[in-house]
This record gives sequence, C-alpha cells and structure tokens, in this order.
Amino acid sequence: MRPAARFGRAARFGEVFALAWLVLLWPVVGVFVHGGMPAAPLAGLTAAVLLYAGLYAWFCFAGYRAAGPLVPGATAAALALLGLAINHLSGVITANPYPIPLMVAGFGLRPRLAVPAIAALSVLAVADSVPATGLPPREAIAVGALLLPQLLLWGLAALGLRSLLNILAELRAARDEVRRLAAAEERARIARDLHDLLGQGLSLITLKGELAAARIGPDGPGAGEVRDMVALARDALRQVREAVSGYRQPTLATELAAARTALGAAGIDLDVEQAARALDRETEAALGWAIREGATNVIRHGRARRCSIVMARDDGTVRVDVTNDGPVAAAGAPGNGLRGLEERLARLGGRLEATPLDRGGFRLRASVPVAEEAAAP
Repeated sequence: MRPAARFGRAARFGEVFALAWLVLLWPVVGVFVHGGMPAAPLAGLTAAVLLYAGLYAWFCFAGYRAAGPLVPGATAAALALLGLAINHLSGVITANPYPIPLMVAGFGLRPRLAVPAIAALSVLAVADSVPATGLPPREAIAVGALLLPQLLLWGLAALGLRSLLNILAELRAARDEVRRLAAAEERARIARDLHDLLGQGLSLITLKGELAAARIGPDGPGAGEVRDMVALARDALRQVREAVSGYRQPTLATELAAARTALGAAGIDLDVEQAARALDRETEAALGWAIREGATNVIRHGRARRCSIVMARDDGTVRVDVTNDGPVAAAGAPGNGLRGLEERLARLGGRLEATPLDRGGFRLRASVPVAEEAAAP
C-alpha cells in the first residue's frame, strides 16, 4: 500500500488534527505540574517528551509520505521506546503513550507488516502497563484481556483509514485517466471527421482541377488560375492530412501526464527529467510512444516501486530512458508493443534497447537522431 495522495486543505486539516492525539500524554502533565522530581530524572523526562512529540509531529506532516517500510517502522519503534522511557521516568505507568506508535504502524506500513507490528506493540503496552497497576494476578489478567483488544483495534483502525485514503486516491487517479481518455477519443473523432469531410472534398477539387487543366491546355485561357487552384487544393489536402496525423499521434506532454497518472494509480513513484528541447512532430510522436510503452510495461510486469523518465539530447541524438527498480523477469521474446515501437523508431533511423541493469531494475531506451536545427526552442 502506497502513501495516499494529498488532498489539499483536507489533507492539511488531517495532518493538524492528528497532532491532537498528543493529549494522550496527559498523565505526564501532572508530573510537571506537581513537581517534586529530582533534576536529573526531570531533565530526562522533559527530553523524552519533547522527542516523542517532535517525532510524532514530523511523521504527521512529512514522514508519512515516505515510500517503503523503513521510515514508519523506525518511527513506530522509536515512539514505543520513548513511551516506555516516559512511563518509567515519570513513575506514572499507563498504556497512554502506546496508541500513537500503534497509529503510526497501522497508517504507515503495508498490511502484511502492519498487523504483526500492531500485535507486538499492543503486547508491549499491556506488559508494561498492567503489572504497574498492582492488582492481584487474576484481576490483572482480566484487565490485560480487556486492554489488549482495544489497543489492537486502535492500530487496525489506523490501517483501515490508510486503506480508505488509498482507495480515494486511486479513484481520483482513475477519474483523471477517464477524462484523459475521453479527450483522446474526442481528438480521434475530430480527426476522423476532418479527414472524411475535408479530405474527400479537397481530393475531388484537385481531381476536377487536373481534368480542367488537361482540357484547357497549358496555354489556354485561365490555365494559370486552374494550375494555381490545383496547387492550393493539394497544399490544403497536405495540411489536412498533417493535422489529422497530429491529432492521432501522441505528444510528450500528454504521454508524460498519462504516465504520471497511471503510475501513481499503481502506487509507483515517478521522477521526470526533461532536457530534450523542441522536437519535430514525428520524433516527438515516436518518443511519446516509447514513454507509453515503457510506463505500460512497468505497471504490467515491473512490480516496481519507483520509475524515472529521462529525456536528453546529446551528439545529434535525442533519447528517452524509462527506468524502474522492479525485479527482472526471465528473458523472453519481446511482445507486440516492443516490436511495434522498434519498427516506429527504425523508420526514423532510431533504435530501441530494453536491458536489465546491473544494480537491479530494467531500462527501456529509445533514441532517435535529430538535426541540430531542431534544437532551437
């Protein structure tokens, strides 16, 4: 489960609201109010409380966005140890410091790691707080049996909240993808209508003009005007075909936006580096297809956590690298998508490389030669 996307004001309100759970440290406040502690334990308690509150505040505003289990796992463990220190330094031993690390574990870890972490923290809270009550063994067991499910439910509730936020983020990403596909479909419809309406009419005008020019002859009256009309009709037909081709071909901007949406919905972090400058339409379309194919392969086969798309120009060549950190599957025959992409690039004199990396992961590189004049913005 990946960190949920931020939702503007609602996310900021949630981050601030989460800080309110620091009120669970209220038993320690009495120690500071009433005083009477020696200076050394008091200093240690103050440091532990400040570290506890600061670490939790950092997680609320920034730490929860970190990818992977290291940050939330380490944060939950540190908060649990600080809670243990707060209990024994203050002399007021309760289960109050433990719900916050339970929430951190439930909210920040994947379910297969969160559930055992929640169970371990709950057992630690019961083992630390129940013996301090001084109750007879039977009553202490009863109190622990009542407290343990409450703590488990606390952590599982945080896990459920994170799952809900992830579902909302995926729904928003899916809605954006539907909008993009609808816009692409509308562009394709416009291209078809433009080709059917104008293309056919201009073709007929060109044909009729050629027939008229043949009947009039090269030196007949109005021959020059007819030739000009035919040339204008041909030029207009060429422009219509180019416009239709442009509508149907992908662009770098649209494919990067689509890749970001699709990879985000799949829980894969994307980094983009753009240094290719301006490109002609055919080159941009070919590289757009490369980005689309690379992002699709990462989602379908890569099992990756991170992906990077780097566009650069060097030595008269523009290239796109789509790199991911997923495990590399056994080598096999390239699919239809890669073969089609290789053919598109070959028509422009380019080449396609799909290779595993030594440090792990996979890279799809598409390169196309470009003229230096195209480098002007």
